[in-house]
This record gives sequence, structure tokens and C-alpha cells, in this order.
Amino acid sequence: MISTKTMSYIALMTTLLIVLGFIPAIPLGFIPVPIVLQNMGVMLIALFLGAKKGTIAMSLFFIFGLVFPVFSGKATLIPVLTGATAGYVIAWFLLPIALHLVRKVIFINQFFYHFLAIWLVGVVFVDVLGAIWLSLYTGGSLQASLISNLVFVPLDTIKALLAAYLFSRVKGLVII
Repeated sequence: MISTKTMSYIALMTTLLIVLGFIPAIPLGFIPVPIVLQNMGVMLIALFLGAKKGTIAMSLFFIFGLVFPVFSGKATLIPVLTGATAGYVIAWFLLPIALHLVRKVIFINQFFYHFLAIWLVGVVFVDVLGAIWLSLYTGGSLQASLISNLVFVPLDTIKALLAAYLFSRVKGLVII
């Protein structure tokens, strides 16, 4: 059974993810995937909630997305899963579990290791899965999709740094 405190954290993190979706995306023009802040929310969910509770939060987000426009650009789940961003969003759903697996290999309770783990999963894993789907969706080559995804790496690295910093500062609140 999940405690009220845990449910509150899950609801709070899901709400944060929804609120980040209201911040307008930045379209790039040469790739049909915009720059968004929601991916930082997913990183925070994975860091603070862990695999099980993080997956519950992501499931709740996806359930809301079936009915409400909770994704960046005021989109609901079905158009997102049938569009160019589907690979990224599927990777978001898997991110808490993937971070858990990476932490099993790289777990030293220091800022750098938290950053490295969230960067590997929140930036590299998400961008690679996103690029795979993008190449299938557009009919372009995987190499071209991977190269076009390099534009996301600098800003996503900053998001990962910020998420790791926030986690290291308030990890006493972590309910993993």
C-alpha cells in the first residue's frame, strides 16, 4: 500500500511535469521536434521518485494526457504518440526504470555521479530513442536523425545539471 505522503509526492511531481508543459516549446524548423522543458521534469521524477514511484507518476501523466492537453504544445497523448515526438515520449516513460538500472552500475552518492547517471539516461537514452523513432517517422536515415538530435544535447545537459543539483540539495526529501 502506498502512503499518503508518497501519493502526495507522486501527485506533486506529476503536477510539475504538467506545469512544465505549459511553457511554450521552441520550434527549431529543421527538425519536427521542439525544445521543451518537460524533459527536465521527467528527469526530476526519475531522480526523486525512483523506478516504481516514478513509473507510477509517468503513468498518471499519460493517463491525464489521454483526456487533457498536458504535453508541450497543448497536445494530448494520442497525437503525441502518432507524431514525430513519440520516441522521446516513450523514452520518458521508461526513464525512471532506466535510471534505476544505471544507478545499479554507477551509484556513488555524490553530485557528479547523480549528474552522470541522469545525463546518460535523460539525455543520451532519450535522444537515441527519439532519433530512432524520428528516422522511422520521417523516412530519413538514422544517422541524419542522430546528427539532428545533437542540437538538443547542450540545453539538455544544462537541464540534467539543474536536475542533479536540485536532487543533491534536497535529497533528504527523496522517497525512493
